Amino acid sequence: MHTKDIRQDVVDALDWSKDSFLAAVIKGAFTVPGDGSLDFEAIVQKLADYGYEGWFVVEAEQDPVKAPPLKMAQ
Repeated sequence: MHTKDIRQDVVDALDWSKDSFLAAVIKGAFTVPGDGSLDFEAIVQKLADYGYEGWFVVEAEQDPVKAPPLKMAQ
């Protein structure tokens, strides 16, 4: 399982006929886990209900200018 949190309002405003993935990142579509629109508790619970025992990766894809990776990791 691979997830990343999103800001739903930003994603909804994207023009997928023009905006690239990089444009979505720069516009702030993705955020640190728990700051966006995904309900990670519900996701984990649903996976547990299905008996999932594999990897669970949570990615924090953001504009590195606005959120420097080292600072965010600390």
